[in-house]
Order: sequence, then C-alpha cells, then structure tokens
Amino acid sequence: LLRSTGTIPVSFTELGRLGSADSITVAEDHFQIPRETCSMISAILGEWWLRKDSGIRKVLAFNAACEPFNMAWELIKAEGFDIHRIDTVYLPAEVDPARFETLVAFLTHELREAGKWLSGGELDTARVALEIKRRNRILAKVRRILALRFENPLYIRSLATMYLLMGSGHYLGQPEAFEAVLDDLLVEMEQAAFIPAPGGKPVVPILWCGGRGQEFGVYQAVDDCGAAILGWMTPNAFTRDYREDIDPLEALARYYLDGQLAGASVHRRKILTHQLASSQARGILFYNYVGCSFGGVTLEMERAHFHERGIPSICLEGTFQVGPPSGQLLTRIRAFVEMLT
Repeated sequence: LLRSTGTIPVSFTELGRLGSADSITVAEDHFQIPRETCSMISAILGEWWLRKDSGIRKVLAFNAACEPFNMAWELIKAEGFDIHRIDTVYLPAEVDPARFETLVAFLTHELREAGKWLSGGELDTARVALEIKRRNRILAKVRRILALRFENPLYIRSLATMYLLMGSGHYLGQPEAFEAVLDDLLVEMEQAAFIPAPGGKPVVPILWCGGRGQEFGVYQAVDDCGAAILGWMTPNAFTRDYREDIDPLEALARYYLDGQLAGASVHRRKILTHQLASSQARGILFYNYVGCSFGGVTLEMERAHFHERGIPSICLEGTFQVGPPSGQLLTRIRAFVEMLT
C-alpha cells in the first residue's frame, strides 16, 4: 500500500535498532512514561522525539497493536507529527460468514482512506495490484529458501534468517535489489554442500514465536548450542500468498483478517500448529519485550496450550534496543536446548 503511493516507508522497528539509553530517558523524563512500561513503547517514543527534526513527520499507525501504543500516537501527535490511524477490527474466536464479510468491508475502507492520506488524492489501485504481485513473487522465493534451509540448517544461521523475514516485509528499502539477492541465494543454496553440526550430532529444530528480538546474541546462543530456528511465528507472515483475483485493497484486508494478528489467540494458534509440523520443531521459544503485558499474557496462554499437548517451551523477555543479552537469558536458552537433545 505504501509503495503503490510512491511513499518511501521506514519500518518503526528501525527506531528500536537505533535506540539508545537516551531514548528511554526522554520517554521517562519528557513524556513521563513509567519505568515499568514496555521497552518498545519507551524506546520508540524517545527516538521519535530525538529525531523529530530529521524530516520524517508522518506516521501511519494500526490501532491493533496495543493500548499503550495507541497512547504513544497521541503523545507524538502533540509534538507536531502527522498521524493517520487505521482502525482495525478484532476477529473473535468464532465469527459467522456474514459478520466476517462486514469486517472485510470495513478494513478495506480503512485501507482506502489510508491510501488517500498517503497519496494526497485517489489511490491508484492498479499500482497496489502490481505491488501484490511483487510481494507474492518474493514470498514464494522466501518460502523456497526456508525449505532449502530446512535441509541444510547451518548454511544460513538463525539471525540471518530473521533478517531475511524482516526484509520480506519492507525489502530493506530496495525491492529490486532485495529480490536479486534472493535469486542469488536460491542458486547458491541449491548447489551448496551440506554443513554438519559440530560433533556430528543432528541439529535440534526450534520454533521462534513472538517479537523479533533485538538482542542478537539470543540467536547466536541458539545456534552455538547445536540448535537452529527452523520455524518462525513473527509479525512478518510468509506462509501464504495474497489473492490476485479480487480488488487489491480487499486482498490486503482478507490477508490481514486471515492471519495471525487479527484477534483471538485461536487464529494465531492455527499458524503455530502448522509451523510446528512443517519445521518438525521439538520445542517453542516464546519471546516477549520487557514490560509488554499484552504480549506476555498472550504468550503464556499459548505456552499453556502447547504444554498440555506435550510440546516443551520457554518464555524469554528481552529489550527492544540492540544490545547483548543478559547472562541469565543465555543460560536459560542453553538449558532449554540441552533439555531437548
């Protein structure tokens, strides 16, 4: 949607990557954010304020994130940012077909209004359709790379795979270059020699569920323990294509409503179950940001569900800023992987 309007999007997660202790200080001192608030909210609020003169003054926000985030939009709006909020819908555990179509129509309208805000006029839906075709093409290549990685899990490490999935969402700002790299990687992996695990032991497959941790040593610890993250449940959906036979804005709405973040946990659970089977994961690593009660409660519900079905898991909490993980975090990961071997 953004690219079809000629907009150059910047992922808000980059604010977390660039975040520093200064951003947290600004959030607590200038915005009076309590210290126990989610580190994601604090880091992003602080970075928005620190970079308010950078030239990026427009923020497109989904109201489905969480209530603290919805308050954050209002706080930075008071700082002079132009905020457009997309009202999203909550999909209950069970919804009748007629009600579902009403939700699709509502979200399609919201996306159309967001397109008008981005473009300053009527949205060119033909360009949206072209971007959907590009996205489906790229997602197919990402799925192929992940399938090849399943056969040779140590050829691409877990952290690099996380970057690959994040790039599938925003192409790292360069769609053509990103797709060209995928093409090169596919050729390379199809010819690559198998890399055995240290000591000749089989790699322990793990499913990652939750935020995309910025404490990158977590991924390194998983790999160093003889495991590999082969299943992924992050905000970057990649398991299916967008429909190309309907209005492109409706296709965007249906993709969202059929996905993992659209409401009740039962919808997320279906995708988790599929990822468990396809990755043959022996356990789930649930990851949440410090202070995020919304994500914490959800992950505990998921953990209880899969524990009842004999799937071991562990819940970890990390910060939204880049930095080394705590020793305790690394110790828990090592113990978890050792338990699975």
